[in-house]
Amino acid sequence: MILVVLAATTARGASFYVATDGRPENDGALRNGIEDYEYLATLERLGKAEETEKIVSPLAQSWFAWEKGPAAYKEARAKLADMIVATQKASSAKTVQATSPLRVHPTNPYYFQDNQGKGVILIGDYTWGTFSDIDYDYAAMFDTLKANGLNFARVWVFWGNEIGLGDRINVVSFLRTGPGNANDGRPKYDLTQFNPTFFERLRALCTAARERGIYLQLTLFDAWMLKHSHLWKLHAYHRDNNINGVDGDPCNTGTGTDGQHGFCSLDNPKVLEAQKAYICRVVDAVNEFDHILFEIANENFYNEQWELRLCDFIHDYEKTRPKQHLVMPKDLLNHSSVVQTWDVQAIHTTLIEKRQLRQPLIFDTDWTITQNDYEVRKAMWTAVLSGGHFNYMDDSLQIGSEHKGDFQGSRRANLHRQIGHLAAFMRQMRFWEMQPDDALVKAGNAFAMVSTKEPAAYLVYLPNGGEVMVDLSPDKETFEVEWFRPVEGTTEKAAPVQGGAWRSLQTPFGGDAVLHLKTHKPKEGN
Repeated sequence: MILVVLAATTARGASFYVATDGRPENDGALRNGIEDYEYLATLERLGKAEETEKIVSPLAQSWFAWEKGPAAYKEARAKLADMIVATQKASSAKTVQATSPLRVHPTNPYYFQDNQGKGVILIGDYTWGTFSDIDYDYAAMFDTLKANGLNFARVWVFWGNEIGLGDRINVVSFLRTGPGNANDGRPKYDLTQFNPTFFERLRALCTAARERGIYLQLTLFDAWMLKHSHLWKLHAYHRDNNINGVDGDPCNTGTGTDGQHGFCSLDNPKVLEAQKAYICRVVDAVNEFDHILFEIANENFYNEQWELRLCDFIHDYEKTRPKQHLVMPKDLLNHSSVVQTWDVQAIHTTLIEKRQLRQPLIFDTDWTITQNDYEVRKAMWTAVLSGGHFNYMDDSLQIGSEHKGDFQGSRRANLHRQIGHLAAFMRQMRFWEMQPDDALVKAGNAFAMVSTKEPAAYLVYLPNGGEVMVDLSPDKETFEVEWFRPVEGTTEKAAPVQGGAWRSLQTPFGGDAVLHLKTHKPKEGN
């Protein structure tokens, strides 16, 4: 039996594996003693670092002085376990004030609010391997987003296997200990032993994003790959690939898509418990971060109740932790449930219809890739001026032989600048005090928003430019008129226009345009 003690982990970081004959062996954190580290990390999160220190310090005073008898380590482990149980019970008995960092805006539920009380609109750019590709430089990618003024990225956390698409190699959350080999020829996974490298990288990624002001949508599982038999064959939850008897395909369908008994189901206790253990470890690793939200799975078309149950599980688990985060699809829709089209009228109509849900709506382009910048530009402006958020799935950011991208997304640099123009424009607006209103325009293909507070402001997007009739009858003041060029990111002033009636305005240049009308005097009654 091998035991580990990390004496005063936060102060000295010494780790010793002590065999039954009392001889120490320093061996990193890749042995069976990893659970002792989890004990200490859990107690530190529970605020019991000082009490823990008193238990473990006598066991290892230094590299040259340690307790020789294994019984002392067993006794210390038992004390640590008892302290965890007692502390968690006490915490559960208390009402913990929710401190959700990124939360739904309290007065306009279609937007977010940060922990400083400021309104947040998410406008981002992302690719598949940001975290999971072991050689992906996520800091360089985040620098690209920051340079373009973007604040959002979707991040796949766990694909399920080490061998990804093309020449991609994924970092996985479990250690590969064997005995026996998996279908890829490497040792089988032990789903009870977590890979420290995975969680160190995850925390480093979240830290890098926080430093650059970028919010992350952490996608915990990928369900897209479950339908591909050659990928499912390599999955950690495939019966041939783990030593724990976890079988994500008990009905032998050859994939993981069985929504009744398979990976995405509520009728497979071993799979579900393994998923929950992994989720707990992820939540513990990132709970401190203000700028994240969770997504249970990418493209789960097999069992919605499985996803919702895991949303509830995260909410319950975080009740006794410092911060509580939003979880998709419970708190807001997954991307595949919002809208998936480049047709601007369909985007607008769908987002308006789904406002009945009274939650943020993120138009995420993860269904197809277009190389036409104008198509993306028109879609994103339409989505945002229909009260939504925007996130672009970008193959130009994906390195490797399949997509041949780079961390700067160089081949779509023009598009990145145009997304940045949208983000910069909206940062100048009090968008959390605005709402879309189709009644504002009656001529021309245009989508409009109006402020609900003052001073009065109108935003109108014309995907094809031209003329638009705008209803200014509620506001009798004189409006300043500005035309914004979405391609160049520049503004042109035009002659003021008098409110109090319907007014016709004509774009002064060709192509799509944004009209911004504003007064400086509050409406009567405000």
